[in-house]
Amino acid sequence: MKKVLLALASVLVFGLSAGAVEKPAQMDPKMQEMMKKYQAAGTPGESHKILADAAGKWKTTSQMWQSPDGKPEISKGTANLKMILGGRWLQQEFKGKAMGQPFEGIGLVGYDNVKGKYESHWFDSMSTASMDAEGDYDASTKTLKDKGSMSCPISPTKTQEVRNEWQMISKNKMIFSMFGKGPEGGPEFKMMEIVYTR
Repeated sequence: MKKVLLALASVLVFGLSAGAVEKPAQMDPKMQEMMKKYQAAGTPGESHKILADAAGKWKTTSQMWQSPDGKPEISKGTANLKMILGGRWLQQEFKGKAMGQPFEGIGLVGYDNVKGKYESHWFDSMSTASMDAEGDYDASTKTLKDKGSMSCPISPTKTQEVRNEWQMISKNKMIFSMFGKGPEGGPEFKMMEIVYTR
């Protein structure tokens, strides 16, 4: 009799457990709508494919200007670009020279589906700060244009405003240009140009 009762109890417990697995609680309609929005916001689209076209290994020629009328410092380097996090961000690993010294930089560029804007973040071996920018892609000129800022060691209480243009000329050539003002102000000038080829 004891064995029969134990067997019956086991069947009841197993049956209740199996029933619980087969019939999950339905998600609240509001929660379902929220989940759809999160899914749409997190899914890479056409704007991310534009970035994916830049993935690969590149040779670079950089020019840097300290002032509007100054002579540029020219240096060679390499850049490795790849899509990460499921095609959501383009990561750049840059190696070259700046001011006669070895230089390394890491960049991230992505597209925020919610804002409808491209975002870029840059970190390098010459600074403990980041440069962050936001902008749009101009399909007619194949150029990603953004504006951003970074902290300025000359004027610690101010941020240095910058404007960037990243022109994707062809599958094997890109040009990145950065414009800004000097630490003490003045007219905007081209501070940097990097030509990428492969």
